[in-house]
Amino acid sequence: MDEEPQNLPLVERFHRAEYLARELSEHLQQTLLPRLSELRHASKVSDPAQVSDQEMQDRITALLNAEAFAADVHQKLLKFLQSIEQDTRNILNL
Repeated sequence: MDEEPQNLPLVERFHRAEYLARELSEHLQQTLLPRLSELRHASKVSDPAQVSDQEMQDRITALLNAEAFAADVHQKLLKFLQSIEQDTRNILNL
């Protein structure tokens, strides 16, 4: 789904934007926010026997990977939305 939005029909851009919005929402709810919560919880534990430095590093890496994925999907969604807005304005002569 890395094709340029302006090369697609307008209706297909609406479908792709809807798909990307759903994908972003699900990723935030099911992956990014739970990983952030786990990291916050682990950071409050002061006993190194319960949470090791390696575990903290792994949690931070997982969170950063989830954030990078979310940023990528968000960027793709913005491209589609801007393309939709531009064509819609042209159609409506705005």
